[in-house]
Amino acid sequence: MPELPDVETFKRYLDATSLHQPIKGVNVRSAYVLKGVSERELGRQLKGRSLERSCRHGKHLFVRTDGDLWLRLHFGMTGSLEYLRDQRQAPKDTRVLFGFANHSRLAFRDQRKFGEIGLLKDVDEFLRKRALGPDALDINLSQFKGIFKKHRAAVKTILLNQKLIAGIGNIYADEILFRARIHPATQASALKKKTVTELLRATRHILKEAIDAQADADLMPRSWLLPHRGKGGKCPRCGRLLKSSRIGGRTAWFCAYCQKRAS
Repeated sequence: MPELPDVETFKRYLDATSLHQPIKGVNVRSAYVLKGVSERELGRQLKGRSLERSCRHGKHLFVRTDGDLWLRLHFGMTGSLEYLRDQRQAPKDTRVLFGFANHSRLAFRDQRKFGEIGLLKDVDEFLRKRALGPDALDINLSQFKGIFKKHRAAVKTILLNQKLIAGIGNIYADEILFRARIHPATQASALKKKTVTELLRATRHILKEAIDAQADADLMPRSWLLPHRGKGGKCPRCGRLLKSSRIGGRTAWFCAYCQKRAS
């Protein structure tokens, strides 16, 4: 599932390929991904406009047109973007195809069709209605400490709660906790203030490093947990077998030796 580093990578890709080009037309191949807008309205509102700038909040990507309209993209579980030049055939899993006046196209791909495309006039209003928490890369220490002081759930559950902190998914939550040496089932109330500070530092480090690697698992350091996740995987620190557990309905991978549970 695309998480913050993936969406930031999509943002930079879109910025590098698709801005400042008039939209000639919109080809909706699966209206299922449209949210709050019809196929006809999407095409009518975007035709003749160009995409001017983008911003990201958590796992959502917002692209401003040359009017007062924002295109909202959420990538669900399998979404991605692909810029197509000339007459190159669009991939089979393309759900919406944005055609530009220079004959290039931008494909919104989504194999499982859990992604979303919509139109907005006010990004801040959308974030308020969705009750999304601060972005995981923008949150400050005071906000971060306040979240962990107020909530008593397992630390991994808190990291995954988009209404508290937006952008972190299952894979990077595990990676952050591995770097911070915190057991994912540790209750927030058991964390010392210094540990919470270290957790925020780990959050920023992991997310920024993942973005630098363009969210490509093959480019992640071998010292990370990610290359070793799964049955039979061994801790890159101590060499012991990794453990897994269901926490808040999600599977967590961790090293029971390096990430001892606070009591």
